[in-house]
Amino acid sequence: MSGLTLIASYPKSGNTWMRAFLASVNRGGEAPDINTDLSDVAQLSARGKVDAAIEENSSDLTVEEVARIRAHVSRHFAALGEAALKVHDANLTAPHAEEPAYPVDVIDRVVYIVRDPRDVAVSNTHHFGKTIEDVVARMADPNYGIGQAQQRLNTQVHQYVSSWSRHVESWLDDARLNRLLVHYEDMLTDPIPTFTGVVRFLGLDADDGVIARAISATSFDQLAEQEAKSGFRERLTQSDAPFFRQGRIGGWRERLSPELAARIETDHRVVMQRLGYLD
Repeated sequence: MSGLTLIASYPKSGNTWMRAFLASVNRGGEAPDINTDLSDVAQLSARGKVDAAIEENSSDLTVEEVARIRAHVSRHFAALGEAALKVHDANLTAPHAEEPAYPVDVIDRVVYIVRDPRDVAVSNTHHFGKTIEDVVARMADPNYGIGQAQQRLNTQVHQYVSSWSRHVESWLDDARLNRLLVHYEDMLTDPIPTFTGVVRFLGLDADDGVIARAISATSFDQLAEQEAKSGFRERLTQSDAPFFRQGRIGGWRERLSPELAARIETDHRVVMQRLGYLD
């Protein structure tokens, strides 16, 4: 295998859960430590990674300057043989950049995870500590990005996410990519074939027994229990909810007003229908 292996998704779509599963597979199906072992699937948007690649302090750079050096950072770590990576960037060229943060020539394969955007909206509300109205508006914003803190230096650099629909289309419609599409809902309701498909697509050396143990060791309840006991360093400080909160399918029916649900369905109708989230 040459090039980067990406675990890509819009924020709060199951990416961290997938990282936990892969960390468990790497340990023969043992439960991973969520505060140390998820680094098996690192993040090139982490400020420390960026600083190492450019050999200077990225805190001195503007958002526009960061956008222009992201592709260089990806090529740097691809040349070093970096393994699997967590990605929230859209597969689009950010404003002020000349190419996407992960240029296609450095990508070996992509696991792309999608989730019903109505459940994504509810989960993002708790994760980012924003109002549900604000989150729904951001999910329709083609210029939306993450990685900027208002009052302190963010541990991540700016990532160009764009709208939920553009994010999905950018990864699914690029015919140059060797890509596996995974539905979050299948991770919950049909885990054995879903996670086995990921393991086989990534070419990992794990038999059926290891996969089954890894699924059990990283069930949502197991991850939530571990977070309750030990905390989770990736939980944002502005959030008042656990990172592994509920993880249910259809929880939006209890949290979204009919007006906000209708707005999401209007904003993202074409992609939702394409993915089977709307008739």
